[in-house]
Amino acid sequence: MRIMAIDYGLKRVGVAITDALCTIAQPLLTIEPRSASALIKRLKCIAQENEVGLIILGNPLSLQGKSTEMSNRIERFLKKLRRSIDVEVVLWDERYVSKYAMNRMRSLGISGKKEEIDRIAAAIILDEYLESKRA
Repeated sequence: MRIMAIDYGLKRVGVAITDALCTIAQPLLTIEPRSASALIKRLKCIAQENEVGLIILGNPLSLQGKSTEMSNRIERFLKKLRRSIDVEVVLWDERYVSKYAMNRMRSLGISGKKEEIDRIAAAIILDEYLESKRA
């Protein structure tokens, strides 16, 4: 079973997935959802097609580790996602991830298109999760 990560945003949602051995995080795609239900339907299809057994959902806490307006939205989305999908979903602290994604892209000479940043941010969330499990 693979692991999938989601970098949730109001306009775009980045998705990343592991290889079959769950050792390498790979950016997969960026979704521009019309609604939460359309997004959940798409994520459910991706999870089924890729035999996903766990979903990591990025949670942008404040620098002090407290809830933000966006993390409150993500909590609401998490409840809908858990009701709709038969895969475990866990929240993951994603402070600094988008900034780190932009810096990583610049250092590699990759254009900073927003669609690219979202899926790379999802891959960073997934990579951080995998690293925490190796430690």
